[in-house]
Amino acid sequence: VVSTQSTGVGALATKFPGANSPYLEFCKNCIPSLVNVINDPDSREVENMSATENCISAISKIFKHIIGQDNLDEATVVTWLSWLPIQEDDEESAHIYGFLLDLVESKNVFALGKNNENLPGIIKILTEGIINKTIKSDDHPELMTRIQEFILPLQKNEAVWSAILAKLPETHKVLLSGQ
Repeated sequence: VVSTQSTGVGALATKFPGANSPYLEFCKNCIPSLVNVINDPDSREVENMSATENCISAISKIFKHIIGQDNLDEATVVTWLSWLPIQEDDEESAHIYGFLLDLVESKNVFALGKNNENLPGIIKILTEGIINKTIKSDDHPELMTRIQEFILPLQKNEAVWSAILAKLPETHKVLLSGQ
């Protein structure tokens, strides 16, 4: 039931976007319930994972299409980032990781952190999505292109790239090295 409800809320946010959306208040009022599902101690158990990830996606869609990323405060962005990466929902991953890339591409200081201190965490989230196959190049070519366009300039700056790699697990380093 929770998966269906959160999918419906996300669909409303996507189909009726903007500050003048007839569903603005409804979508905003759904956020606390969606957060309660995500923050439940058992939310990451196998039997609850789909509902949890649908709630994360619904909130991502509300933030992107209804509220707007420029209207999100630091605590909201940091909390949203703490829910990532997702582990199984390859259908909703394009919305979730797409919104993450929206934040990064717009140089959102709350997502990137002071002096870009969150870059290693963002790279870890994105590479984890590729490793756990919630991001697949065949299913998400546009998302993969955006990830590559985000990572390539970082790789070209040796000092920045070395600092990022130093904070990543070996599996992520191997993926990023193309081995």
